[in-house]
This record gives sequence, structure tokens and C-alpha cells, in this order.
Amino acid sequence: MGFWGSVGSFVSSAVSAISSVASSIGSALASSAGNFLKVASPWLGSVMQVIEVVSTLLGILNSKDNIEELGAKAMEADKKPEDFDSNAEYIDYLRNDIELDREKFENATDVEKTARQAVGASIVIKGIEEKKGFEIPVTTWVAMAKLGLGDKAEEIDKILDTFKDGKLEDFVDYTEGKLEVKKELEVGDSLVEMYQELEPSMSIEEIEDKVMNMDLKNNA
Repeated sequence: MGFWGSVGSFVSSAVSAISSVASSIGSALASSAGNFLKVASPWLGSVMQVIEVVSTLLGILNSKDNIEELGAKAMEADKKPEDFDSNAEYIDYLRNDIELDREKFENATDVEKTARQAVGASIVIKGIEEKKGFEIPVTTWVAMAKLGLGDKAEEIDKILDTFKDGKLEDFVDYTEGKLEVKKELEVGDSLVEMYQELEPSMSIEEIEDKVMNMDLKNNA
């Protein structure tokens, strides 16, 4: 089996591990986690970092929280997300009421660790969506990870707000060089305006260069 075949097999095993606990975490969370993993797996570590920094900025996670531990607790818990009025309440329940089986956590296989990361990330993403009031495609998190924004919480948050009205896919397509010229210019202008507000000390030339470099296809 070649490299990509091995990667695909690993992801499939992790998705199967998630599916096996669907009765514990709920079918909706299991489906979200499986889809997250299929899309984000090649950049999982970087995507997790992006999710973590913006969720901390928004007060969804605190400095002691760990996304993988949340996923592990969810997989051991008796209650599902749908048992709570909000995702924030569900996270509080996992944080405060579920004691992690530390030995089991430390001795997990790579497949089990990856499954837990996907479950935890999906829980936190739902918390971010709940806080922001709109859905965020997994491809958005991947795009920001590929842009190297893992330590730039305010920039991530600003991008989400700038493209919140159903335009996050346009942002993703911009980074992948997939937009037709008119739409590319519109997204580029939105990013320039965003960075003028976010980083007022930068010159317009510096901002324009930054925005142009966000087209990863043309800057590979």
C-alpha cells in the first residue's frame, strides 16, 4: 500500500472509531466529527491550533482546556450535546462533571487519539458557531491553517466576521485561486479593508502585498 493509501486507511479507521461511539456522543456530533476529519486530516495539527486560539479568544475554552481531552470525555460521557440547551452548557458539563480516565487517555492508539481530536474539535467548532451566530465550513478552518494563522486569534476572528454572510466559501476559494476575476477583486478589497482596520500601522502597500500573498495557489 502506498503512502496516500496508508493515510486514507488511517483516516477511515479513525472515522470508524468515531462511528462506533455514535450512541454515546449522538449521531449529529459523530457525523460532524467524521466529516471534519475527512476534510481536515492532512492539516489536523495546524487546524486544531487555529480552532483553539480563536475559541480561547471568544471565551469558549479556557487556558486549562484541551480539545483532545474534551473529545475523550465526550466519548466517555452519559449525556449528548442534544441533552443541553446550548453547546456552552455541554462543554461545561464535560469540563466539570466528567472525570477523564487518565490511564486510558495516555495509552490510546494513534487512531483513538485522532478520533478524540476530531470529536473535541467538532464540539469546539459548534461552540464558536453558537457564539458567532453562523455556520463555519470545515474548509474555512483548513484555509486559515494553511495560511499559518494558528497564533493569530484576532485575525482569524476578523476573517470570520468579514465573510460571515455566506461568504466564507468565497474566502476559501480566494486562498485557493479558484475565483473568477470580479469575485477575486471583491474578496481582495474586503480583505484590504479588514486589515486596514485590524492593522492600522501597516501601509496600504504592505496590506495589499499581504492580501495578494493569501492566494496560496499563486504563491506556492
